[in-house]
Amino acid sequence: MSKEWHKSEEFQRCCREFHDACARQPCGKNVDEAKEVLELIKPYIAEKMAGQRIFELKRYEHRGSTYEGVKIAKSPTDQDLEFDVMFVMTGGRDLECHDMGLDGFAKLKLKSNAKPRELFQKTKEKDTSYISAIKTKNLFYSHLDGCKLKEFKEDFKGTDITCIVVESKPAKYREDFKGDGLTCRLFDHGPAIKVVVYRDQDKFFTLDLAPHFDLNGEPGKEEMYVSKAKKKGSNDIQWLRSYSLDEKRKFDGMDRDNGCRKMVLRTMKAFVKSRAELSWLTSQHLKTALFRTIDAQQSWKQEEFSQRFMDTLGTLEECLDKRTMPSYFQPGTDLFENYKEETMEATTCRSRRLRLSNNCQSMMKLLSSSINKWKADNSVSQIV
Repeated sequence: MSKEWHKSEEFQRCCREFHDACARQPCGKNVDEAKEVLELIKPYIAEKMAGQRIFELKRYEHRGSTYEGVKIAKSPTDQDLEFDVMFVMTGGRDLECHDMGLDGFAKLKLKSNAKPRELFQKTKEKDTSYISAIKTKNLFYSHLDGCKLKEFKEDFKGTDITCIVVESKPAKYREDFKGDGLTCRLFDHGPAIKVVVYRDQDKFFTLDLAPHFDLNGEPGKEEMYVSKAKKKGSNDIQWLRSYSLDEKRKFDGMDRDNGCRKMVLRTMKAFVKSRAELSWLTSQHLKTALFRTIDAQQSWKQEEFSQRFMDTLGTLEECLDKRTMPSYFQPGTDLFENYKEETMEATTCRSRRLRLSNNCQSMMKLLSSSINKWKADNSVSQIV
């Protein structure tokens, strides 16, 4: 249910101020330079991984918020550049999906006519034909460790790169080699290995590199699985079905009519991040809410930004009410499957009070306080 104040000039102005302060998209020379350096890193890793004869790259696929145009800059001085890249491994067509759960996790099993590959022999569960996600991820980590990233310095002559780091949990810290102004550390980072590139001793950008299998292999009809554990530290053999490429295609040209769709999503991401009771929601939840709102609302003019923002919040609220959020690309998968009832109830109540109150003052006050906090935090960081 939409309220009249959702489209008032006062509320529209407040929403835009919130977006411009807290949900700006990274842009400028640094973004272009980071992409150029990334294109140097990718072929180097592919060559070194192939030389170890276990992980053969079929192709790289770019995914994630930076490529979709919905990434948020951390501050005026920190663009928080991040690139998510799929390392699509050869061998996906030798596998088939089994036992897909409501949460999107499934087992990958070798087909009876699968080609003999050393990767499969090293990652297969004992006495079965199932390929373990966690074994694949750990093996990928160790082989990336063997790429001798210190040799990157030869490729970076003529650039301003001074340091490359791979980081995550301090408890798993490893420093195996040092070069001239270059350090490499390898850690697990969810389903990916995080590579942090520094320039002039400041963080330049990060690369999240994650191993994937494509069970189809046909362009536009990919069937991607990523080695993401159900729970942190889990030894589960199951793989997560990924629809990242479908999402990227959905975002491609989304606002060619000068619409506000991506602007709404960036605002939703910043809004959720600013509220403790909403912070459990992931970008996957917010994207799904946006996609469903796009299907329901034909007009996304810039002057309708505040309305569409509240409509998307309403779509999210409806899913919370029903305690289920079907995946946009695979409705049989529930994105709320592993979340607690009380968490969703508290979030629903808070969202409804803000969206359906009789005036916009409470929502405007919330947005304004987030803007002030963001400005204060960045003022302190610049002083430091």
